Amino acid sequence: MNFFKTILQNKNLSIVLGSQLVFQLGIWFGTIGNLQFLQKHVESHVFQAFFLVIGGIIGVIIGPYAGRYIDVTPKVKVLRLVGVMRIVSVIAMLIAIYTGSIYWMMIYSIGIGCSASFFNPTIQTILPSIVDKEDLITVNAININIITLSRIFGAVLAGLLLTIAPLYVLFSIALIAYLTLYFINFLLVVPEALQQNVKKTKTKFKDIFPIILRDHSIKIVLVVSIIPLIFISGFNLFVIEVGKGQPGFIMGILYFVEGASILVAGLFIKKVIKRYKKHVFILLVACCLMGIAQLLLSLTSIYITVLAFGLFGLAYGMFNPLLYTYSQQKLPSDIHGRFFSFKTMIDRTIMQLCLVIIGFLLDQIGYKSLMMLLGLCTFTLVFSIFINSIIYSKRSRNKNENEFYNG
Repeated sequence: MNFFKTILQNKNLSIVLGSQLVFQLGIWFGTIGNLQFLQKHVESHVFQAFFLVIGGIIGVIIGPYAGRYIDVTPKVKVLRLVGVMRIVSVIAMLIAIYTGSIYWMMIYSIGIGCSASFFNPTIQTILPSIVDKEDLITVNAININIITLSRIFGAVLAGLLLTIAPLYVLFSIALIAYLTLYFINFLLVVPEALQQNVKKTKTKFKDIFPIILRDHSIKIVLVVSIIPLIFISGFNLFVIEVGKGQPGFIMGILYFVEGASILVAGLFIKKVIKRYKKHVFILLVACCLMGIAQLLLSLTSIYITVLAFGLFGLAYGMFNPLLYTYSQQKLPSDIHGRFFSFKTMIDRTIMQLCLVIIGFLLDQIGYKSLMMLLGLCTFTLVFSIFINSIIYSKRSRNKNENEFYNG
């Protein structure tokens, strides 16, 4: 296939995507390992939740610094810094396992959370510089697929490994992988144009906000990105609700169908873009498909539920690569680090808030009513954005005509 050929012929791309795969698998190995460690050493559910989310919270807090640092530092240097942070974090976790200290585990969580704040925006910044413009949408789709596959198989592999080996083996494997990846990253060559340093005193995180506010389409992209985040934040809770009273394998089928649909969408999104060439419109269509999937989930049939999860995966598989590709091409490369750090901060914050809200609503109004509510909210938001875009286009045309006649 063409995308495999694209990866194999591009050494830099192979290293970057390989780094993504190792990092994402490491995240899920760490998550499963942390859960087992906390079950053994912490009885309070409140404290368990605190130690699980502390890394993400600190990662959001340092987001502005991470974005600014990415924009003014050679990207290879950033990846090496991330590599050191991951290695030190895993060593801290191994010490935690040896000593039984939850404080060392907290250092691990904070280190991994901070490394994610640097790593994910850096990857989005590097990709446009190491692949051709026409291949960028395909590469973004592959990147999303790697994250999806890691989510599907990472937790399963970690769980299986823990049934036959002690906890320290899990993190020892992660340490070996991170050490190997650290040295492989020395082979990465990023074009010098992307590595030009700017004086740090002249680069501020808040500089991106006027640029975002002036660009109507980027504002739309940021707003519509909330739609899939809401569903994804409660994904595990939804699967649990659907699985009640059903055979045990149903939950596995739902995860598989959603993940497989994301992979399938990545195969044809490039053809869709080439044919229609209206990025924002396709994003809105994808959101409509998500809304339909949410409405279908309010029905009782398990077959319709499986179909709805597949439809959501298909829409999300088109949505995410297109969103990143459009942002990479639309915005100046010298603010990519700050922009994608800002988006990562938004994503993490919204997912944490929505997880709490969804859990509350599931208790108060039930699963079916919640799905109906989410679907209606999705269509309302998409319709509002569509009307807003029409009004903005008319105003822009009138303004241009007035400038032409007055000139």
